[in-house]
Amino acid sequence: MSQHQIYTASDPANAHIVRDYLAGHGIEAHIRGQFLWGGMGELPANAYPTLWVTDPDQVDPARALIRRFEADDTATRQAWRCGGCGEQLPGQFDACWRCGRNRSSD
Repeated sequence: MSQHQIYTASDPANAHIVRDYLAGHGIEAHIRGQFLWGGMGELPANAYPTLWVTDPDQVDPARALIRRFEADDTATRQAWRCGGCGEQLPGQFDACWRCGRNRSSD
């Protein structure tokens, strides 16, 4: 089974965030090299974690989602009020922490 590299993460936490983001869009990705991070600076090889997919049809959609993810600056989003419970939320949240309603539902 062949695998296709789709992303090089800055650190293991970033790799997991991007993997989970892709999973939320129906794309299964696998992380390689996350445990090499501890040897950064000591190892002669590239120690950055990478994300891989097995389905060649998911390579382009995964890369497009990653570009969208990286371009989405949630820190600059406006605060919003949940239409379900009325809770006021900071812009970086996509779901209400009180009732779980998605921002896109409002």
